[in-house]
Amino acid sequence: MRSPLFICRVKNNDGFTLIEILAASAIASLIMLMAYVSYYSIVKNIRTAGSYSKFYTDINSALLRIDKDISNMYIDANRKAVFQGSNDKSGGNITFVTTNRRDYNIVGDIKKTHPSNDINEVMFFLKAVPESHDLFFLMRAEKRGFGDSAFLNASLILENVLDLKFEFAQNNDWTQNWDSTEVKRYPAAIKTTLRVKNYKGDEETFVFTSRPNML
Repeated sequence: MRSPLFICRVKNNDGFTLIEILAASAIASLIMLMAYVSYYSIVKNIRTAGSYSKFYTDINSALLRIDKDISNMYIDANRKAVFQGSNDKSGGNITFVTTNRRDYNIVGDIKKTHPSNDINEVMFFLKAVPESHDLFFLMRAEKRGFGDSAFLNASLILENVLDLKFEFAQNNDWTQNWDSTEVKRYPAAIKTTLRVKNYKGDEETFVFTSRPNML
């Protein structure tokens, strides 16, 4: 006699339904999107902070360079060291003689420094940026000594400049132009106004006044 055949149907709980897979995929996609947004925001903030830091570091370096040269202006009793400054459509420019103090260690007591001053004629001016109608480079030219010899080279000290203006203290007022060969003296103070385009593309203006230490 044949044994009865029993068929048992076992429910399989080891897999996932389509709805569960879709729900898991949606949650994973949402988590990945949130992670990407957070990552992009962090990268953007880092880049903004880097641009901010570089912009103001470059500005401070340029302003300190101008202020240092003016503060160390060389005053010649015979007025052979000429100071000239003017402003026109292409921006302001100044030419004057400055001293650059350096300390050297020479043979002898190496713990003692021996100061030495280099006398150089410098010029600050704007140079137009190629293919731009409103941006300039702020340039600094320098030559050893002073006199009629030409400036041989110029170095870039700041980019994205919109305008540069110099004003010169005369009595209780400011004048736009100065020529020591005509007025027979040097300005007591120089006011510098620098307009630049910042890292966001917005305009910023910096104004400061320098006084020659030797006056």
